Amino acid sequence: MIEIDKSLLKDSMGRPMTQSLFLEVGYNTDTAVYTLKDEDFFYEMNGHTYPSLKRLYLEMEDIVEYEFANTYLLGWNHWKRLNENKLFHKRFEEWREELELSLRSQAVRSIIDSTAQDGNFQSAKWLADRGWNKREPGRPSKSEKVKEEKIQKRIDDEFSADVVRLMERK
Repeated sequence: MIEIDKSLLKDSMGRPMTQSLFLEVGYNTDTAVYTLKDEDFFYEMNGHTYPSLKRLYLEMEDIVEYEFANTYLLGWNHWKRLNENKLFHKRFEEWREELELSLRSQAVRSIIDSTAQDGNFQSAKWLADRGWNKREPGRPSKSEKVKEEKIQKRIDDEFSADVVRLMERK
């Protein structure tokens, strides 16, 4: 985990910065703190490395995003403000989808491993079933169905060979 000087996240009037936090938005190396790239970016002109906020987000694995907001930003309200920005909203949704896929993938791997060892896998199953996500009652929307189908296909593709292998052991 990297340490961020929180004073760099505020403008000259003490307000939380949004677009100017990122190198790619204005290419202002005086105010930029992060990059939106997948990996940290070394800017040769000033010899400064800009940490990837996406990498930090995914590494923290904070489903509710509260700890992430308080660690790398000025808190929850700053994170909400960034999410309301049209330039970032779609990108952050993609990060959330990738984080969810990563966590569910880990959970399925844990289920497979614990099943092979005859262990208890209820907590891993809770993760795979998205126990933290309490959606409203009723039919899922078309976009929710499409998203879930994509995630299930990725999980099935990744773990189908392991399931076959486990079935052959029996």
